[in-house]
Amino acid sequence: MAVQIERKKQIDRLGKVQFDCLIVGGGATGAGTAHDASLRGLNVALIERKDFSAGTSSRSTKLIHGGVRYLAQFHFGLIREALTERKRLLANAPHLVKPLKFLMPSYKFYEKPYYSIGLTMYDVLAGDSGLPGHKRISKQDFVKDFPAVNQTDLKGGIAYYDAQFNDARLNVLLARTAEMEGACVCNKVELISLIKNDSGKITGAVVKDLLSGKSITVNTKLVINTTGVFIDEIRKMDDPNAKSILAPSQGIHLVFSKLKVPCNSAMIIPKTSDGRVVFLVPWEDHVIMGTTDTPIQTITQEPIPLENEVEFLLKTGNEYLDTKLTKDDILSVFAGLRPLVSPQGNTDTKNISREEMMLVSDSNLITMSGGKWSTYRKMAEDLTDKMIQVGKLIPVRACETYNYNFIGKSGYSENMYLKIAQDYKIDIETAKRLRNYYGGEVYEILGKKPKEILKGSGFYEEEVIHSIRSEFALSILDVIARRIRVLFTNLELAKSLVQPVSVIMGKELKWNANKKAQEEKLATDLIQSLKKTF
Repeated sequence: MAVQIERKKQIDRLGKVQFDCLIVGGGATGAGTAHDASLRGLNVALIERKDFSAGTSSRSTKLIHGGVRYLAQFHFGLIREALTERKRLLANAPHLVKPLKFLMPSYKFYEKPYYSIGLTMYDVLAGDSGLPGHKRISKQDFVKDFPAVNQTDLKGGIAYYDAQFNDARLNVLLARTAEMEGACVCNKVELISLIKNDSGKITGAVVKDLLSGKSITVNTKLVINTTGVFIDEIRKMDDPNAKSILAPSQGIHLVFSKLKVPCNSAMIIPKTSDGRVVFLVPWEDHVIMGTTDTPIQTITQEPIPLENEVEFLLKTGNEYLDTKLTKDDILSVFAGLRPLVSPQGNTDTKNISREEMMLVSDSNLITMSGGKWSTYRKMAEDLTDKMIQVGKLIPVRACETYNYNFIGKSGYSENMYLKIAQDYKIDIETAKRLRNYYGGEVYEILGKKPKEILKGSGFYEEEVIHSIRSEFALSILDVIARRIRVLFTNLELAKSLVQPVSVIMGKELKWNANKKAQEEKLATDLIQSLKKTF
């Protein structure tokens, strides 16, 4: 099978090439850095023990934004940087990153002018962003854009713009483009140990291919630790006496039908008992409500929402909604762990800065953590600069990610969903999803007569095949969670797709009966665990 042959080539390459850097962790930071460094002509290897964006990077609020709430914390530099990056992403990946109107409700007479002061600063920091500035709006205009709002005592509000995106798909695209630019890219590969010379400097690593069980020695000038909430695990592999610097917190999101929360724009709830803002965001023809901020002690690869987090979001959301939501209305839920860095031991996670931090150990292990999706490109640029400095590497070119046109931009237009709907005789929402996933690649992927995975699902067999052959998908969860995103929008539909997706993947990847059953069980067990939380 072609996909197996191609992966074997990449695995073999890990053990045969002298790399400039081995990046461990395939989330936003790791994949973004592999993309940047490979564009500069460096010899890059990127490994991920699960799947690209399997952790925090697929579980965001789906926003590329400056961070309105950071205004109150005076993090103006972080806001300015994020808004600059927002403009770049809107231009570089328009099929994945799109402008989104936000509404901030006002229930007291003084709130409009108060919020307007802060958002004036937000507009100033955004500069020539290409998006409209904020404006005060009437109650009538607010209800028109967000019909689900609680209208009792509503005085109107503020409208402003940010952007939203498909986090996992952008992450996978970064890994894909890194490979296209020459990087050796492998998921389902785990770091086992570090190799050092007599001076204590890292010269390589032992990694394990989790599919074959084979151990591989990788020769590399540098090892880069971008493992998110697992950074301390790698730091202590390097130095058992290393002090923990992570202060992780959990954030969860609830997902509802747009029929239950009708809206044309997003709404931000600026004040909560949790100390964070809560967003209600239309996404994938559903509505996401989040997020929470709960300090945690135990780090797991599949975090599960806590009952009090679900109750908090329902209570907070219902204070601002006309139709009251219950647990019966929840279609899906997802939880993510924030890799917040607090060397001073601060446990108040909501007040820890989201700015990134880089550390270089005595062995030259470089660790980066913190930050947020909005600034991933700048973080990758900074990390690649640090790699070049520490490793005395010689790049062929300067940073080229400022104006990089991602796959799917060519041939993309905002109204192409009309042609997709007409050509494939499908509904408008499915056509918009296909436009937003694949951009100009959509016809190449689907061909002339795509076949639905399950009748009425709006997802196609050709998408699954593409995700295996071109997007590194090797498990059912890779597909339903991070390629077609259905796990994040509708757990019942996701459950119904497990078996038909398994059939397609089993044929492509030559799974035997035991492997097929194992993969189906992993997917159904996770779905059941998530359903139990509500």
